Amino acid sequence: MKQNKDITRYKTQNGKKRYRFKVYVGKDEETGNSIQARKQGFKSYDDALKSYFEIKDKVAKGTYTGNENKKHKFSELYEMWLENYKNTVKVSTLSNTKLFFRLHILPELGNLYIEKITTFKCQKIVNKWFKELPKTYKVYTNLASNIFKFAVNNDLIAKNPMKSVIKPKLQVEKKPFTNFYSKNELNIFLKEAKECKGLKVYMLFRLLAYTGMRRGEALALKWSDIDFSNQTIKINKTVTTAEHAALIIGTPKTKASYRTIAIDRQTIKYLSGWRKEQRKQLFQLGFNALSDDQLIFSNGDNTLIRQATVRKWDQSISKHAGLKYITVHGFRHTHASLLFEAGTPMQDVKERLGHSSITTTMNIYTHVTKSAKKKTADNFAQFMEG
Repeated sequence: MKQNKDITRYKTQNGKKRYRFKVYVGKDEETGNSIQARKQGFKSYDDALKSYFEIKDKVAKGTYTGNENKKHKFSELYEMWLENYKNTVKVSTLSNTKLFFRLHILPELGNLYIEKITTFKCQKIVNKWFKELPKTYKVYTNLASNIFKFAVNNDLIAKNPMKSVIKPKLQVEKKPFTNFYSKNELNIFLKEAKECKGLKVYMLFRLLAYTGMRRGEALALKWSDIDFSNQTIKINKTVTTAEHAALIIGTPKTKASYRTIAIDRQTIKYLSGWRKEQRKQLFQLGFNALSDDQLIFSNGDNTLIRQATVRKWDQSISKHAGLKYITVHGFRHTHASLLFEAGTPMQDVKERLGHSSITTTMNIYTHVTKSAKKKTADNFAQFMEG
């Protein structure tokens, strides 16, 4: 059988026989020089011939890019992928993604050629991430996989080596959910907040506990979001962290997060009192707080409050009150738990919290308080005995 003249045999420095070929691609539009695709290192003539016709087919179809013959570092592909990715996510998500790559992914994969990275290599890296950061290793695995997928889609590699890794499973001991306060504990906390931190901090935690809004949503509130006549709060923004730890006001977490929450008369009364107090405080600091665009909660320089600051207030108040510590997000859990205890329908809880689906509400708040569980049991017993 007559062999292809474009495919030739050669010897490596170790004396091993290998095959290589060249394919005419076309003319360079700027220089007029011929462009040829070259590949080598094939162990058999048949392997070389198969690759030869694959490239010839791409050239004929106009899909040959020239990248098929180049080596690309993982870090280079990451930069190319990032250019497209940054237009599809929020600023806060982009900031976190860059941080994950910089701290965890690029140190392991950045300097490696993507064409040479094997599943075995990926598995070793995934195992290392799991050992060091078992709770977040899947995030790094999925993000790294996106770069390999990008390379596959651009015909740089045939398959995604990260797709075949075995993801270790974290054996977690199931502990009872306690990240919420009972009605009595919440009242003690709020009383302590007012006495030791003042009206602003009290008002913030009261809103978190009485509305179930997220911390970022509360910190982004402006007075224009409060309808004092109809006793409602409009949620349409949240505080997020951008690059270099800069705080910005962005869009809510999901479409369902856009909502209007009804609030009680007493909370409205406290809000009105805080607005008067805030105007006095800011006026003394040289700020005009009469605008409806004024933040409801702000720092001494009238800027956004960092979420870490709220966490410190939370820790301090719970300690002084002699209460167990719950996270700031725990006040959202508290609100849901007390709603369930009060007999609020699941659908109403879902809408109030701004969950995308009822499944989310059910999955997160399966810890309904002991008193609510007892009430359920008592109701059933009364039904059966009636």
